[in-house]
Amino acid sequence: MLSLMRRLRCGQTLPVKLGLACMALSALAGCGGGTSNRQDPLSVRGSSYAAPLPEAKSIQEAYKPASSDEAPNPQVKYHVPPSFSFEDRPLSDNLSGSIEMADFEAAVIRSGYWSLLEGEKEYTVLAVPNGPFEAFKHEVKPDLMRPTGHSYLRGFIGQMILVGHWDMPTIRRKAAKKGGSVRVPTLAGPGHDVILKPTVFGDVEVIGKDGTVTLTGGGYPQSNGVLYMADSILPY
Repeated sequence: MLSLMRRLRCGQTLPVKLGLACMALSALAGCGGGTSNRQDPLSVRGSSYAAPLPEAKSIQEAYKPASSDEAPNPQVKYHVPPSFSFEDRPLSDNLSGSIEMADFEAAVIRSGYWSLLEGEKEYTVLAVPNGPFEAFKHEVKPDLMRPTGHSYLRGFIGQMILVGHWDMPTIRRKAAKKGGSVRVPTLAGPGHDVILKPTVFGDVEVIGKDGTVTLTGGGYPQSNGVLYMADSILPY
């Protein structure tokens, strides 16, 4: 069946008797439509495992009690139900499902890397929460999301997308074999590899060309890689 679906997506001619029988399958599976690297859910083993993503602090912290001469501003308006990361879905799906990573998601899309996070090749993403990302955007790089800042944005986001599947056990195992740390290439290209260094506190430092961040938590398994939250912006 998988072979048949691939022939359908590639536009190959099928025997007439198979045509009608495959129409329903084609509707269910969908066609690539120019995004052939989009992860095919048929090739991913289903799983019921999900982990809660970080709370939307950027929204909760926006609450301010209304003064006596203002309209009521109930705190319940700033409560956001938890969102989850599903291990059988790609990085793109789980990133887009997190309100706390909305700014980072928008930056990944604008930088041109989004289609890679939809695909089957594995990447490790070091996402940044809305708070530090917005502070950096407003205070350090005001044109980050504008056309004038696109070249910088591409390198800036590229260094936070590591090539390959780097979960915590893999990082610790390979770092132990290489003297305590391991060098990993990023989408920013040559000269912008990062060093992953496990610490005595159980977390991992990410040492880039221009600075360091720390990964918070153990990471979220994805069907095409790993998703982490960084405690701040990785300087670029």
